[in-house]
Amino acid sequence: MSNLLDLLTDLALDTKKQSAFLNNPSSLMDEVGLTEAEQTAMMSGENAKIAALFADERVPLAITAVDPGPDPLPDPDPFPPSPPSDPKPESD
Repeated sequence: MSNLLDLLTDLALDTKKQSAFLNNPSSLMDEVGLTEAEQTAMMSGENAKIAALFADERVPLAITAVDPGPDPLPDPDPFPPSPPSDPKPESD
């Protein structure tokens, strides 16, 4: 599945790959080693079919087992100064 992800990434970032894909998509997909199912999904142009190829892929999630506790370093942004107290009314 990484070949498909690599191709999609290249198509998003590389204008030469974009041109090659527009001119001869089958040749480029063969060159990067896409399977027949991947090529069929790409040629359909349907996002759902392409995304379905990634359905079995699992993305590792960041898991926190315990609370890391308070930050031992001081906050780099100091607190804003307190607003001035209310001025006393002027007397005549």
